[in-house]
Amino acid sequence: MGGPWQRPVSAPSEGPGEAASFADLLKGHRGRSGLTQQQLADFATLSVRAVRDLESGRVRRPRRESVRLLADALRLGDPERLHLLAASGSPADLRAAPPAPSAPPVLPEPPAPPGALVGRDVELQVLLDQVTVHGHRLVSVVGIGGIGKTHLVLEAARVLRAAGWQVGWYSSVEDFPCCGVVPAAGGSPLGAADLTDDLAEAIGERRELLVLDGGDAPVAGGVDVSELLRRCPGLHVVVTGLTPRHLPGERVLPLTALAVPEEVRDHDHVDCARLSEVESVALFLSHMRRSRPGFRLREDNAHAVVRLCRWLDGVPRALEHAAAWCLLYPPEVLLAQVGRDSFLLASPTGCDHRNVLRSLARSVDVVAEGHRRALLAVADRPHWTVEDLGHLVPDPAAALHALLLHGLVRPADARVPERFTALHLVRLLSERDRTPTRVARAG
Repeated sequence: MGGPWQRPVSAPSEGPGEAASFADLLKGHRGRSGLTQQQLADFATLSVRAVRDLESGRVRRPRRESVRLLADALRLGDPERLHLLAASGSPADLRAAPPAPSAPPVLPEPPAPPGALVGRDVELQVLLDQVTVHGHRLVSVVGIGGIGKTHLVLEAARVLRAAGWQVGWYSSVEDFPCCGVVPAAGGSPLGAADLTDDLAEAIGERRELLVLDGGDAPVAGGVDVSELLRRCPGLHVVVTGLTPRHLPGERVLPLTALAVPEEVRDHDHVDCARLSEVESVALFLSHMRRSRPGFRLREDNAHAVVRLCRWLDGVPRALEHAAAWCLLYPPEVLLAQVGRDSFLLASPTGCDHRNVLRSLARSVDVVAEGHRRALLAVADRPHWTVEDLGHLVPDPAAALHALLLHGLVRPADARVPERFTALHLVRLLSERDRTPTRVARAG
């Protein structure tokens, strides 16, 4: 009975004074065993991507446990095992008693929400029900930058942890300094090149929720979600991003702008109690009172608050910035500035990552080119219907659906559901530059 497992394997040869790299040793051993990368991966219970990365030299210092699994799969003797381990950078003697198994990596826990979640009660319950009631294993929370995706998911994570769920948090690096969400030490929660393998090892078969915050950014975007769900049967994944991942079984929760108050004329009476219950106004006031604790909504400032919230489209990050600027300017003075300068769309702290227009430009840039052109064509109209897109794109209903899903348009009037309007911020962006791609790249 012949076969690759019964042939003795010798270490690959080296030139005089030249130590073989781990990649060269592994490729040599695998070649002599007659195994393909896929076969070696299967026997070692690793992913084929992990084997490929090791043989290409992309991963230069593999984990000790991975080296042991590979050595077992290749049926290496003690000398070859020692040689392979030394090349991996682990200074240990395999002829001694086997080392105690190391604890599996632990996923970072989610940080605490940055404050109370205002105006998102319905969306929060929908997200919780998707995971706990309906049992969906992949939910994508999508929307424009600054719409509040991270805050919503942080609140959901807090609720689920209180209910006994294990929750892991893996975030993109881009907005860490700004949004209060910080990575684990070293900037990468697990510190390994093969993210999917490390996450799968950390989760195992436990019932767990994993949040990939900023799932379309390079860091979190490198995780193979389908493979992770296949290997971890008790896992549920929630991804935040600008656009869905379009994976089998994915459920999409589009997060749109908060409700804004109805338009008021200069001499209209404003019911301040009712106004304060409108979602965007409630969030604006919540931020206002952090910097101006004594601020109260009154008849003399209510008109300015209404117009600010409408001008800002009820976008949470824009409302936050405007409220922060109110430490310097009262709402009436700030409103007088918006027609001449859009400085209130940037953070007063100068944090460029959170500039609302730059974030919006990136959000527009991910939309299909045809849909983007249609959006810009109707952006300056106060309202329009799906039929108005008919001469702009081949499938106007699909275009409108995509624009609604991305949160770039909204119903113009709840009483007339067939009419839609682009966000005012989209109109402002299109006035500055009719090619959003250039705006995004300039940022």
